[in-house]
Amino acid sequence: MGELTSIKEGLEQIKNALIDFTTSDKVQCSKLDTYIFVDLAPFNIINSSLIGILGSIIMDPKIQLLALCGVQPSVADILKRFGVITDEGRARVYASSEIKDNLSKVFTFNSVEEGLMCLNPA
Repeated sequence: MGELTSIKEGLEQIKNALIDFTTSDKVQCSKLDTYIFVDLAPFNIINSSLIGILGSIIMDPKIQLLALCGVQPSVADILKRFGVITDEGRARVYASSEIKDNLSKVFTFNSVEEGLMCLNPA
């Protein structure tokens, strides 16, 4: 992704990359499972447009796993408030049925490396 000059720019780059990737024919026409790993370690805040994209990814039937890696406590609090992640793994009461049905796709990891290790447990 290159060097980040601001948090806003970095979040915008992640958002655009996620949109480009998830809407690409390579993903949408593939018969393979798609796993997405998002490194949020550089960020201590997250914006609503990225949260919206994460919600779309959660509901996308082509995406089997959304791994949020390096989530700092302040970002985790925001993601919990919006119902993207939960402590107990259940969606909030007000969440749409699409979110409730697909929340099990979302995992958080301390690092990208830890997330990748879950794909091939020893």
